[in-house]
Amino acid sequence: MNYNLMPVKYFVDVVQTHGFISAARRNYVSETAVSSAIKKLEDELGQKLLNRSAGKFSLTPVGEVFYKRSVEIINLYSEIWHHPDPNPEKLLRVHFLQGFENDAALFASKIPDICQPNFDEENFDSCIKRLINGNYDILVGFDLAFAGNNKIDCLPFRKTSFDLLLNKDELRQYHGDEQQLAENSMLYMQNWKSTGITDIQLAMLKIYCQNGWKYKEVAEVNSFAAGCLNVNFNGGITIVPESFNLPQNCNNIERLSPVQLQKAFNVVIAMNPMVSTKFSKMLKHVTTLTYR
Repeated sequence: MNYNLMPVKYFVDVVQTHGFISAARRNYVSETAVSSAIKKLEDELGQKLLNRSAGKFSLTPVGEVFYKRSVEIINLYSEIWHHPDPNPEKLLRVHFLQGFENDAALFASKIPDICQPNFDEENFDSCIKRLINGNYDILVGFDLAFAGNNKIDCLPFRKTSFDLLLNKDELRQYHGDEQQLAENSMLYMQNWKSTGITDIQLAMLKIYCQNGWKYKEVAEVNSFAAGCLNVNFNGGITIVPESFNLPQNCNNIERLSPVQLQKAFNVVIAMNPMVSTKFSKMLKHVTTLTYR
């Protein structure tokens, strides 16, 4: 039996970063190493996972199933190496969606000493299933992620805003008219996809399009940082949380805070159904004091 998980991780990274080059950079190896490992993985499985053509790829039906299982396995494998907490009765496993690390820190600053928080970031594809299964206790994210899910209790935490990032060079071409630039540009959006919930991307676009804002086309990216980098070097616009910090060397960015994106999103504390009564009461008290 083959216990080498690196080819599986390479495969997951290719899917999540939308490319072989980006996956190679994530793992500090060559593109050839990633491509060869995935080809060998396909040979061992006797199944094709990716359709490749002209530098592009798509998942095969087998690849889609294999990807979902691979994400679960990689997450579980990572958790094996977490050191046991010396006070397990105080441990509160606080996880957060990408872009909500500052909200997780704010939440942690409010909880009393009866809890010892432990932090990690969650991949959106599997976060809800992992929360329900008890892989962690708390998920900090925005309410759209949990719409229609009756298996999770969500406590309102605070309202948050999103900003727009625009390319400065393009903005000069449109004589400083941000809305005209937006109407004729690519809109890079974080890929929020998960089975059985409201389409988050459509909900965010509905809010974005208020007050006359438009876009030419939507391009999905795997992270807020990827959206920012595309805008900085290729042009276009992207939506990021107000707390998002620009990557280094992104000096061609104009940051805007349109009215419709201000305090338009509710950050919530989603609780694992098995969180103890003691923690549950404490969490409700903390969120009641913080929400505004």
